[in-house]
Amino acid sequence: MDPTEEKKIIEEILQNRRLPYSIELLDIEGDKYTVRNNFGSTVVYFKKDDNYFLESELD
Repeated sequence: MDPTEEKKIIEEILQNRRLPYSIELLDIEGDKYTVRNNFGSTVVYFKKDDNYFLESELD
């Protein structure tokens, strides 16, 4: 993936989710984004429309 595109996705997630910490993009599978935060936790977000949701929020 292009570093510019990766940075754009990270910034979209940070802004949309209003995260107060940094994240690293690990994997993209369609609308599924796997990221690691600076605490070492791995989190999966799903993009729906122009928003990013945790799996538990989609139920």
